[in-house]
Amino acid sequence: MGILHRVKNLGDTVSTAATVFGKDVAQAVQRGADAGRAGTSATGGWVLSVLRSLPAPAAPAPEEWEFSLGALVCSHPRVPAVTAKALRTLDGIGALRFGPASVGFDGEDVPWDKVVHLRLHDAFSAMSTEALDTEIDRIRDLLPMVPGRKWLVTKVVEGLASVMLAALEQAAERRLETVDVACEITYRGAFGIKKTLRANMFTTALLAQQDEVMHSLVLTAQANGVPVLPAEAPQTGTRTADRVLALRARTDAVAAQLRAEEAADAPALDPAP
Repeated sequence: MGILHRVKNLGDTVSTAATVFGKDVAQAVQRGADAGRAGTSATGGWVLSVLRSLPAPAAPAPEEWEFSLGALVCSHPRVPAVTAKALRTLDGIGALRFGPASVGFDGEDVPWDKVVHLRLHDAFSAMSTEALDTEIDRIRDLLPMVPGRKWLVTKVVEGLASVMLAALEQAAERRLETVDVACEITYRGAFGIKKTLRANMFTTALLAQQDEVMHSLVLTAQANGVPVLPAEAPQTGTRTADRVLALRARTDAVAAQLRAEEAADAPALDPAP
């Protein structure tokens, strides 16, 4: 119970308040898209609309629950259905999936009976301008050549940055370096050799920003007999407020550069049906 209190004491009502299946996530994404069509002018506002509409899984999760960077970007009203399939490649740099049978980060799933433990880490340690730049480079490399590619890169970067900043800016109410998220899986691979799978920036930020999802992941692990180990003591260093300002400046600069490239190329993207 000590670990659960460190995550967040959501109360017993979480387990019965909302059960989410794959179709529920799709409905939530559609609601986010509808909110975007209604008009959110601020950069990344469409991302926050989707996050506010995202239903949480029950705790423990009775069905597989999934959300990803690709699914987030597909919620944008200007992304055509034909492009959505190509965006599944982004699951390798930002996806969370868990349920009664398995758990996985970033496109890799592990059956619960192979998992040795989950480990908590403070969410703050994963977020830096250097890590953001690395993820942007990976996004550029992974996104296939589709119509309006630069526009899509802009939206993917906005999605990643907005989820990160939404998590960081919760520090106004609680220090993010004290927010622990289950972002590391230790499991037995071939020949019983222990391996470690660590979530990247998007998945870590999503867990930090979505308390109920984090709560469900921990309870689902425990329901499958998997221990959840506490985080190590947070490192001292840059203050949360300074990290938020640095990340916002970097994401704004990247977004401005991408929009300039987009305007120069004038990509043709038809609104999604």
